[in-house]
Amino acid sequence: MAAHISDEPAETANEQFEAGGTGSASDIRLIMAPLMLTLFISTLDQTIVATALNDISRSLGSPGHASWVATAYLLTSAVSTLIFGKLGDIYGRKPIFQFSVAIFVIGSALCSFAPNMLSLIIFRGLQGIGGGALNSLVMAIIGDLVPARERPRYQAVLGIVPAIAIVLGPVLGGWIVDQLSWPWIFLINVPLGLVAFVLIAMRLHLPVRHSDHRIDFFGGVLAIVFTSAALYLAVSGGQAYPWNSWQVMALAALSIVALITYILVERRAIEPLTPLELFGNGVFTIASALFFLATAALFVGMLFAPLMLQTVYGLSALAAGTCTVPLLLGLIAAAIMTGGVISKTGRYKIFPVIGALLGFAGFLALSRVSLTTPVWQISCILAVIGVGIGFFMQVVILAGQNAVDAKHLGVATGALNFFKTLGGAAGAAIFGALLTASLPASPTMVEQTLMAFQSVYIWGVPLMGFAFFLALMLEEKPLSEEIKEIAEGTLEAPEY
Repeated sequence: MAAHISDEPAETANEQFEAGGTGSASDIRLIMAPLMLTLFISTLDQTIVATALNDISRSLGSPGHASWVATAYLLTSAVSTLIFGKLGDIYGRKPIFQFSVAIFVIGSALCSFAPNMLSLIIFRGLQGIGGGALNSLVMAIIGDLVPARERPRYQAVLGIVPAIAIVLGPVLGGWIVDQLSWPWIFLINVPLGLVAFVLIAMRLHLPVRHSDHRIDFFGGVLAIVFTSAALYLAVSGGQAYPWNSWQVMALAALSIVALITYILVERRAIEPLTPLELFGNGVFTIASALFFLATAALFVGMLFAPLMLQTVYGLSALAAGTCTVPLLLGLIAAAIMTGGVISKTGRYKIFPVIGALLGFAGFLALSRVSLTTPVWQISCILAVIGVGIGFFMQVVILAGQNAVDAKHLGVATGALNFFKTLGGAAGAAIFGALLTASLPASPTMVEQTLMAFQSVYIWGVPLMGFAFFLALMLEEKPLSEEIKEIAEGTLEAPEY
């Protein structure tokens, strides 16, 4: 998987590599359980909805907006990951961590009682604020507690948790939907989150640290406004609203104004959310674009394959989630393998090139499945796509990190992860709109429903074709010793 990250500034993190942590061995063991629990549930909620979208649509209506249940979470978590890390620096990690747990738990509870699709989307956005914050703060807390020489061991343990959560998400979501009902995929977070909140309050003791970080709140709000307006314009123009309607004109105007204002704000911000000077570096720019495209492709497979298996092939939610597991296992295996090879050879360009070709072939094959295609063959195709995407994940973040000066490593890591999350949000929203536009009026028209899914997957082919073109353009620079250690997982990459 991608390198383990902390939200410390690059200078502070590098100092901590040589310094000791503040926690005793017993303190660290006591705090690991609630940290792992919060990391598990916040990561789980990125994938657990995949097998529940069919039931959510039937229950709340508005199936055309179902993909926004995933998009809203990803959009807000992309920004909160960056902002809450700095808030932890300024006000202390423990209170900000507890505040993040509270937001996540409240958002989860509200999601479980959402009366309609719009409410669920809004509450998922709130949940995403807490989830994104938790992901960034867990590693930072470990950085505070654990001595530098011991840190890789604890990071390795914590690094397993997101991998398990990602794989279990569709399966657990399917089981909950089949045995209980979809609100329980959110409601289970409430008792788990409350347990973590209490344990953190009792067990976590950190020194009071303050820094003079400046929070780019305005930039964060503008990023969400621009991205949301642009995505909604892309998915609703010509579908929900005619292209010459006032709604489309208003969304276009809002997108343009928000983007221009965002650029102006980022140029003047003391600590911008996404420093614009980084994009003057060609390698970093291509790496950001590849991260965006790879994550978009991942969410196309992860969200719409289970939906197809349920609506076309008649599988239960649990069975559909189980059939999606090869996609995620392929991703994780490929990401681990590439990290080891890169750390030994220093060569990385070939992996995204091969990954794009595998993704191209996988989506092409997925677009040609028929009603008689065995489900195991669909799982194998998903595994190919997963391996292809896995060849991107470790490589593009290492290439982007390697392309910038050491003093910008934390900022670059944060920006790369920002575009990764936005890619997932865009893939869910745009390909969800393509599916909605192609679905027949009646779900009983199985052959037409399959054709609608085929029309979605075929767009994954040019997506991977563009990724192939960018991968060929990616300049391969010699890896620094620091980046090689990050590839091996023996060094953490500071984030923002």
